[in-house]
Amino acid sequence: MSRSYRMWRKQWYQRRVRGMFNDSFSLEWVSQTYQDGTVVEKNKMINFTREGIAWPSDHGIKFRNPAGTDLVAAFNGTAKPPNWSKQVYELDPNPSNNAFLHEPFIVWMRVAAFPTFRKLYARINMDLNPELDNGLEKGKYRLTINYNYPVLYYGSRKFFVLSTTSIFGSKNLMIGIVYLVVGAILLILATTFACIVKKDLRF
Repeated sequence: MSRSYRMWRKQWYQRRVRGMFNDSFSLEWVSQTYQDGTVVEKNKMINFTREGIAWPSDHGIKFRNPAGTDLVAAFNGTAKPPNWSKQVYELDPNPSNNAFLHEPFIVWMRVAAFPTFRKLYARINMDLNPELDNGLEKGKYRLTINYNYPVLYYGSRKFFVLSTTSIFGSKNLMIGIVYLVVGAILLILATTFACIVKKDLRF
C-alpha cells in the first residue's frame, strides 16, 4: 500500500467523521383518528432507540473501542472533530453503545452506494411505546427537528422518512431498480452466449 494512498484514505475518513450527521428529532403523538372520524387527544412522545441499527458485522468487529474500560483515559490527548458537540466518549451513556461502538456513528461511516441514500437514524421500539399496539396509529403527529447539520452549502437536501421494515430491510426503490437492470443485462448476455454456442455446435 503506497504512502499517498494511505494519506488519501486517512483524509477521506477525517472528512467523513467531521461531517457526521448530528441533527436530532423528537416525535409527538398529538391525536388519534378512529375509523368513525372520532379524534382523541394523546399528546404523548414517541420513544426511539438508537441501538440495534448497525450491521452486526460492523459493531464490535469492524469498529472497536480501545482496550480497557475507561474510555476517558483511552481517548486522553485526543480532540473531538470541530463540528461535534460532544467528545467521542460522551456519545452515549451506555458503554456498549459509546465511542467507536456508537451505532449511529457506525451507520454514518458505512459508505452509501449512491449519492442519494438513506441512513437509519433510530427504531421505534414497541416495548418502549406500549400504547402503540400495531405501530403508529392513524392521527396527527408533530415532528421537532434540532437542526445542526446544514446541507445548503453542499447544494443538498435531507428528509425525515418513517418506514416499516421486513426481513429484506426497509423500502428502497433504488435497490430494486438496480436488481432489475442487472438481471435484465445478465439475461441478455446469457441469451446471446447461448445463441453463439448453439451456432458453433452446428458447425
